Amino acid sequence: MAEASLLDRLCPGDHACFVVDEEPARIRDVAAWIRSGLRDHHRVVYHALDGDRAASGLADEGVDVAAATRQGRLRIVTPDPADLETIVRRWRDESARARDDGYHGLRAIRDMSWAGGDPPGTDRLAWYEAQLSRVFADGFAVGVCLYDRSLFGEEQLHQITRSHPATIAGGTEAGGIPLLRVTRTAGSFGLRLVGEADLSNRRALRAILDHVDDDAAPGQDRRTLTVDVGGLRFADSAAVRMLLTVAGPHRLRLVGCSAALRRLLAHHGPDPAVEYGG
Repeated sequence: MAEASLLDRLCPGDHACFVVDEEPARIRDVAAWIRSGLRDHHRVVYHALDGDRAASGLADEGVDVAAATRQGRLRIVTPDPADLETIVRRWRDESARARDDGYHGLRAIRDMSWAGGDPPGTDRLAWYEAQLSRVFADGFAVGVCLYDRSLFGEEQLHQITRSHPATIAGGTEAGGIPLLRVTRTAGSFGLRLVGEADLSNRRALRAILDHVDDDAAPGQDRRTLTVDVGGLRFADSAAVRMLLTVAGPHRLRLVGCSAALRRLLAHHGPDPAVEYGG
């Protein structure tokens, strides 16, 4: 049950790649995660390749599928062949509906086995996953993308995992989940970074930073972007360069900046658009 305990460490705002190796473990761990979501008054949306089989498997693991479905707390749907941009928009809509319906959060889980074997569009999977990280950065929804290792090449999986802030796979240590959590701050134009920003999640962080203006709440003053890095345990040089780049059209205010991060920022040259606070 190691993976199930790792899934339970995820919180609203997280977007994790769950690389699975065997079917029994997959349904067991997904069922445990769904049970805890229903307990926490989250709406759960499960995109499964075979809805009937998924419902039966969850029921066998103790999920009251019939009651949760009847009450609207659980939806098991079969993915349709929509383009990836449309799927991203649909997840945004799902999150908004769950919020409007009074849920404490949205738990979104999608079996990505449909993409095994390189059907049309899979060359954009890394792009899709990185863009999906923007949906979860609002701090309300949490997403898990299931990838069956046997259906994807190792290099393809590397590109996909780097497009998620966090990855759970065989051998993942509990302390590494989530490796990076990026959430937009409520009420102000800003972000909060917790964990480690490195090669393993670079595409996800870049997507969030590149679209920080697009994802801002209407009417926010965007002249200064405040980034709380007090919980950032580690950032590599590439992550620091991305932070400096996002400072381009804004002033960048870093809150809780450690001495080590300040040294790394200084190594890349003083920037008059960066200020420190808190």
